[in-house]
Amino acid sequence: MKKILLMAAIVLSSIAAKAQTEPGTFTLMPKVGLNMANTTGGDSKMKAGAVAGVEAEYRVNNLLGVSAGVLYSMQGCKDDEGDGKTKADYINIPILANFYVWKGLALKVGIQPGFMTSCKYDDGEEDWDMKDACETFDFSIPVGASYEYKDFVLDLRYNIGVTKINKESGPGQDDSRNGVLAITLGYKFAL
Repeated sequence: MKKILLMAAIVLSSIAAKAQTEPGTFTLMPKVGLNMANTTGGDSKMKAGAVAGVEAEYRVNNLLGVSAGVLYSMQGCKDDEGDGKTKADYINIPILANFYVWKGLALKVGIQPGFMTSCKYDDGEEDWDMKDACETFDFSIPVGASYEYKDFVLDLRYNIGVTKINKESGPGQDDSRNGVLAITLGYKFAL
């Protein structure tokens, strides 16, 4: 039994290693990590949150890959003063071009539609539902880099918010947009 498991591990690792360099391969990568989120246009500080999901990539050639994914992302911000914080959860769909500039190193740029699943303000004592005051669709431009070593992928990405978070805008209203720095660790499987 141990020999069979060892042989299966060797075959799977050789397939995955081949996927790193061979054009025409398709990989799937579950990933998990940490967000440092904030909003523009106001007095706020970064808020830490989790990010997790899966991305799939098609390797067009040795220099270019195209990927798409589905990620659950905890975003929002903290008040500049006091204990208050906005907790906003999104389902994001990053679609990226991955430019492999050196063995294992890729630069990334793309688009990311996102869909808000919840938004609450926590004043330190009570949570207030804010979803009705927020736009449920978010659009961002992700830029970043990743490094792959033995099928593990460390990814650093900044999502530049394009759309406004609040439904209302104008005098006295906040025109904030999301800004999220995410660092994730994933593992690639060849399909």
